[in-house]
Amino acid sequence: MLWRYLDAAKLFDFFENSTLFFCRADHFSDKFEGAFTPSLRQQISDAYARGEIDYTYEQFKRRMRESVFINCWHRSQDDSAAMWALYGKSECAVALTTTVGQLAGALKGVETEHDISIERVEYVKHWSDPKLDVSPDYARIFAYKTKAYEYEKEVRVIIDRTGYSTISEENHYGIMVSIDATRLLRSIVIAPDAPPWFEKLVRQSALRYGVKAAVRRSKLATDPI
Repeated sequence: MLWRYLDAAKLFDFFENSTLFFCRADHFSDKFEGAFTPSLRQQISDAYARGEIDYTYEQFKRRMRESVFINCWHRSQDDSAAMWALYGKSECAVALTTTVGQLAGALKGVETEHDISIERVEYVKHWSDPKLDVSPDYARIFAYKTKAYEYEKEVRVIIDRTGYSTISEENHYGIMVSIDATRLLRSIVIAPDAPPWFEKLVRQSALRYGVKAAVRRSKLATDPI
């Protein structure tokens, strides 16, 4: 199962607009985001030296990071106290849950003019020069993250706009993508420490917006027997 943890503002934006936010890759805080291994860097530099490509490694890396957009999910059967703290950010938070199949269905027909894929992130030690599979294109470099983030158990939706369009001010931080919310949602899980009024508000809002997915409180809120 996949989880996306949201604060209250992002939840109500989702209800209102049925969109998912895709962050532009150069705005993630991880310095290793989209990092190439020494071997891949050398391949690109050698191709430039031979005149096979017209951009240096640094130019290529910058273009990739400015042209790839990412939406992130946490893979787990149960909700995570760490994820609530990191991404819920307050007691008034929820998690949207789905499956890979539902996510793929909700995205069907989206961004047809660009390349889009769902990738399970693999965690590596970039400095040890592991062999990375970047086929069919280099955007798959964003399916790898450094080992320090292994606890995130991340699944990513990756939109690759490299070579399709120029960078505009409109998508400087990211892009909003319309999706079929009814096909996406498996459930809405309310944060374990959420006050009763917030739970009531989420339930009322889900009904008002015609959300048919189950709304429930986190199992972490249950008192042990």
